[in-house]
Amino acid sequence: MMRQMSIARRAVGMLTILVVASGCATVPSSFSAQVPTSGPIEQGEQVGVDPEDQFIRVIAREPRPGMTPTQVVQGFLDASASFDGDHAVARQYLTPAASTQWETGAGVSVYDGAAALSEQGSSVVLTATQSGHIGSNGRYEVAGPAAELSSTFGLTKIDDEWRIAELPQGLLLSQSDVDRAFRSFAVYFFNPDFSTLVPDPRMVPVIGPGLATTLVRGLVSGPSDWLQPAVRTGFPAGVKLNIDAVPVESGVARVDLTSNARQADDETRKALSQQIVWTLRQLPDIQAVEITAGGQPLIVPGAPSPQPRDAWPTVDPNGLPAGSAGYSARPDGAVRLIPGGVRPVPGGAGAGEIALVDIAISHDSQSIAGIDPDGAVWEARMLEGAPLIRIREAASPTGLAFDQSSLWVVDANEGLLSVSGDGTSVPIPVIGLSKRTILIAAIPSRDGTRAALIVRRGPRTGLLLAPLSMRRSGSSRVWPR
Repeated sequence: MMRQMSIARRAVGMLTILVVASGCATVPSSFSAQVPTSGPIEQGEQVGVDPEDQFIRVIAREPRPGMTPTQVVQGFLDASASFDGDHAVARQYLTPAASTQWETGAGVSVYDGAAALSEQGSSVVLTATQSGHIGSNGRYEVAGPAAELSSTFGLTKIDDEWRIAELPQGLLLSQSDVDRAFRSFAVYFFNPDFSTLVPDPRMVPVIGPGLATTLVRGLVSGPSDWLQPAVRTGFPAGVKLNIDAVPVESGVARVDLTSNARQADDETRKALSQQIVWTLRQLPDIQAVEITAGGQPLIVPGAPSPQPRDAWPTVDPNGLPAGSAGYSARPDGAVRLIPGGVRPVPGGAGAGEIALVDIAISHDSQSIAGIDPDGAVWEARMLEGAPLIRIREAASPTGLAFDQSSLWVVDANEGLLSVSGDGTSVPIPVIGLSKRTILIAAIPSRDGTRAALIVRRGPRTGLLLAPLSMRRSGSSRVWPR
């Protein structure tokens, strides 16, 4: 059932981009970095940090007699940073009707520094520089440059004291309040072939429903709109939490799904188990996960019950293939970094047949591609005697990287291309970048769901992160937003 659903839903080729980091530093086209030349590559233990231990609780102040409208709004903003009792103190600054209508879960508008408040009759207008927004699903979006936040509060008097009668839905919090009250966790979904988990970062308030409950709620509700085109889920349609809570008892998280989860086939049960366990293992107090459906054990072939937190290592989102290493392009040939030095890679690339000024290594470490000084692109298998084959004539390439099936080449004149081993090039349209933005390189993630794009706007170089999904036409698109 899961595989049929996966095939039916599989699409090809759209990248949607959200800026997650940018800067003024120059990034070389080779994307070189300082790589250790000794010591094995090993997967380290995940270090758990208890967010509760680092949380600084906000002590909210209740309204005082005789406060002006501006003081009431400022007091409300300060008290909104306290999540105790569903913002119980902040609600004291509201009229009873406004408190009933205020939906604190409608998202968080985040502003930098202190907000400016100005009275306009019985209203108070807030203005501030907006740094971002946290959606109702916990997805954080960075605001654009010079983004401004403006909100109006309408006030009225109750028993001769000013109270807020009209206000925007959701929360208005400073960046420092968000840093203090929220923590970032991942909710895990799958890449298109269900081979690797993909993190969907969420900002979660530390005070409120249990963290385990919040994370599983996010898992059941599905991926964020930004990532949804790129990922799949093992949860069949209609499967939810049977009881809207995930209690943790003696280190065991108990997840009870609705009874229709028992109708899922073995592969689907395995996939949803992997998502649940990896999502909850981020919490250090959880050592195992017990999954039931309608109160009855959900049998997962090959898995004990409860499932230990270190179950399912094969879908590790951070895993590297065996034999992974660092590589470098040198005038006398491409080399692999080994303990104590370097070793020429097998084949023509390591023999220095063609000088390569920039290289890329395939995900399985079996193929190498490179750019020569004239701008031609070459590819070779890393096998003894395997020659370098020119797959693209001299042009103006600025970056190259392997995806799971082909080589991505960014050319200064032609844009982003997918180049196969026989030299066939298929353009990947980049939709939404401004005319003054130049694409320098595109690097697909190992799981095939996202890509990092290096772009330049005037003197500034920035990083864009894009989810990747496939279109039915078989071509790909990059679609920044």
